[in-house]
Amino acid sequence: MYEIDDTITPYYELRTTNYELVRYIAPYKLQTTNYELTMYDINDTIAAVSTPPRGIKATAMSIIRMSGPRVFEILTRFFRPEKEITKRGVVKGKIRIDDELQIEAGVYAFFGPNSYTGEDLAEMHIFAAEVVVQRILSKLFAEARPAGPGEFTLRAYLNGKMDLSQAEAVAQVVAGSNRLQLEAARKLLAGRLCRTTTAIRRELLDLLSLIEAGLDFAGEDIEFVSAQKAVGAVSALRKRLEGLLAGSIRYEQEIHLPAVGLAGATNAGKSSLLNALIGKDRSIVSPQPATTRDVLTGVLELDRCNCALFDCAGLLPEENRAGVLDNLANEAATRAINNAQLVLLCVDVGKSDYAEDIVIRTYFSPKELMYVATKCDLLDTERLKQKTNRLEKLFDTRFITTSALTGEGLEGLTKLIERALLKSTAAASEAADKIAVTQRHRNVVLEAMKNLTDAADQIKTGNDEVAAMLLRAAYEQLGGLERENVDDAVLEKIFSSFCIGK
Repeated sequence: MYEIDDTITPYYELRTTNYELVRYIAPYKLQTTNYELTMYDINDTIAAVSTPPRGIKATAMSIIRMSGPRVFEILTRFFRPEKEITKRGVVKGKIRIDDELQIEAGVYAFFGPNSYTGEDLAEMHIFAAEVVVQRILSKLFAEARPAGPGEFTLRAYLNGKMDLSQAEAVAQVVAGSNRLQLEAARKLLAGRLCRTTTAIRRELLDLLSLIEAGLDFAGEDIEFVSAQKAVGAVSALRKRLEGLLAGSIRYEQEIHLPAVGLAGATNAGKSSLLNALIGKDRSIVSPQPATTRDVLTGVLELDRCNCALFDCAGLLPEENRAGVLDNLANEAATRAINNAQLVLLCVDVGKSDYAEDIVIRTYFSPKELMYVATKCDLLDTERLKQKTNRLEKLFDTRFITTSALTGEGLEGLTKLIERALLKSTAAASEAADKIAVTQRHRNVVLEAMKNLTDAADQIKTGNDEVAAMLLRAAYEQLGGLERENVDDAVLEKIFSSFCIGK
């Protein structure tokens, strides 16, 4: 459907590349769109590490990705393959870093246009320390340019390997943290959004051609389409767009990690619990009360999803606050807790008086609340049972007994957290027909829907010329979801949000 005009010679002005995308619908050439991207020179050979940095979804293997016209020329300078790289596939060999250091590597070779980017592309799979990977990169960067954020996917888009919504889905898949997000992003990556809008655009173009034909033969007694049928067709198309939005999840809302807050009185063991759950010292732990003033956050990795676990200042009844700092800390804590998807109310089970905990419970209204008895290691079995029973009667709910010191109850607590998050995020079956759409997608579809509504009104009043303009506007707006009518500023905004190496 789209062709790139290869006869145009690129010129360069600083880091600017000028090129043309020529659009075709059926056999008719509609228009030529000029793009001038100031982001990258797309004729460079680029390189980057495409695996996450060590410590973030850490991996023992590093992948260095290269794309561009000089990929295999550059590889021959320091990679010694066991056999010549002549076709698509994997070749084992050794990377020579210096006279004394060589490491084994596997190179996956892809020749353009049959590659992810549409260009010659190679991936070096290396089992080596981070310092070794960085030395390999430094050698590469003597010959190739460091890739910018999303540049590999940008090249795939520019070379017609994917439409724009599929390119955006790559970033969504990378960032997805639960099954719902990944399934919805996978459908977007598979092109489902654009398959739907392409079918709508095709019908829109058919209707537009009939209305414009009627305008061309306005002086003759020929009716290409009746007003009633045209209004019905426009309304049906608008309804399909409305259904598309209804059957989607908003990516910006879903892709962020769900927040789980630890709330409770000062010195209730919240900081120790957070550190024990995430496996590192994120919060300051002290026997002194009120040592946490700010909202501190860490990522809790669960089996089927992740969440942002945060610990904030211990809450105080108003009469126990010492001054402005206590008031500000309580306000920040309450605000964070009320925005959380799930709150764990922590109560020191060994206390003699739970009056302040009962008062603190009234300070917030979370979406979902779980009650946690902390510091259970300080009590013997019989005393713990008595105190837990008392707590459950006072709060009229079940408490989960835990110890940050011994780890007692933590496994059960994490399972309950995961169950609550999956339930609130939505069951997997609910995602079956959903696509992850960004705010950009929604804005485009909403604008097209408005133009269709206005076009139907104009057809009813007999103003077919204005109706045709509105239908064409809707047609071109929906084209912005794929490849046509995409402003270079939109491209820059989309791809600059990607990770390096993607």
